[in-house]
Amino acid sequence: MDKIIEKKGRPAGRWVLIGVSALIALGVVWELMARSSSSRLSVDPNRVTTAVVTRGQFLEYYPFDGTVQPATSVYLDVEEGGRVEAVYVEGGQHVEKGDLILKFSNISLQQTAIGTETQLLYNLDIQRDSQFNRAQSALLLRDALLDLEHQILDAQNKLHRYEVLVKDRNTAISAETFETQRNQVQYLKNKRDLLKERIREEDQLSAQQVAEVHKSIVRLNTSLELLGRIVKSLEVRAPISGYLSTIDAQVGENIKDGQRIGQVDLLDKFKVRVQIDQYYISRVQVGTPGHVSLDGKVWDVKVTKVYPEVRNGTFEADVLFTDAVPASIKRGQTLTVELSFGAPVNTLTVEKGGFFQQTAGRWVYVVSKDGRTARRTDVRLGKQNPREVEVLEGVSEGDRIITSSYDTYNSVDELQFTTPLKAAGNHT
Repeated sequence: MDKIIEKKGRPAGRWVLIGVSALIALGVVWELMARSSSSRLSVDPNRVTTAVVTRGQFLEYYPFDGTVQPATSVYLDVEEGGRVEAVYVEGGQHVEKGDLILKFSNISLQQTAIGTETQLLYNLDIQRDSQFNRAQSALLLRDALLDLEHQILDAQNKLHRYEVLVKDRNTAISAETFETQRNQVQYLKNKRDLLKERIREEDQLSAQQVAEVHKSIVRLNTSLELLGRIVKSLEVRAPISGYLSTIDAQVGENIKDGQRIGQVDLLDKFKVRVQIDQYYISRVQVGTPGHVSLDGKVWDVKVTKVYPEVRNGTFEADVLFTDAVPASIKRGQTLTVELSFGAPVNTLTVEKGGFFQQTAGRWVYVVSKDGRTARRTDVRLGKQNPREVEVLEGVSEGDRIITSSYDTYNSVDELQFTTPLKAAGNHT
């Protein structure tokens, strides 16, 4: 009779081997498909520059060019124009406060000043005469009151004597004479009361008029002082002690009212007037710190004034040295001021290069470990300064990226190098 032969099962190890082989085959197929669908470009490694993503302190700052100016300057603006008669001090010389710098002549102004001064003096005399007459009138009224008081006293004494004589039967004083004397006393008293009322009213009116006259005299004196200043303005004098940096006037030249002819500078302190791109107008404010590199040292500065008006895409700001001032600094010198925005932070950074112009920081080429290829990788970059840029996403610390220009790569997916890249840096 036939015997059934049972098939022996395959060993478990064989099944594992088959599975691994299948996975490898799938991986190879996937790699081939991926390579067939991605673009590649062969690149000479000697024409690229690379940098390694590192972690460290990052400070956002940006350089701006500025011009050194004196911290304190006083402009010489002409109040009343005229013909330049003489220039006593040339530009670049030191002047003391009050020194005569320049002198004008203005015949029309001088004639007007003389006429105005004459009229003012005439009005001033009238006001003073009015004040004198009022005071004299008050004295006359008081003198009249004094006389009236004396007359009343005499009349009262006479009336008292008549009263004694009337009581004597043998007197020669009639009743009519006595009544007349009594009426005279009453008349004089009534006249005195009227004079006192007049004096009281005159005093009130006089006080008001004296106050008005006093105000008029003050105004006239002020006008005379102002007139004197106008005439005196034909002489331009140094408003402060310092250096007359410029004087824009020649003998015989006619200068208009309000024209600026120069300035006097204090050279003990300096500021830097910087030109800043309008992109930073919301970030630059009074107190923004920065520094200047000069004479082999770094000098701290800060913004002290911002001029918000934008012209030709830029605005201006004044920057002062916070501590010492470089000894070599000169008026008109051009300096580069690096203004800092925010505090230093610990983050991933990479050197800034030409790649940033082509990709705007959206993607980079990351070099493989063996240095033979570089794959396009999406990234997210943050703040920047002239030397480096902050890395937020897409790459890790230690990754190496190509920082030179991507202009000739046409955004291909992979760069293949003819020879492996060496360490990060310039391979030219």
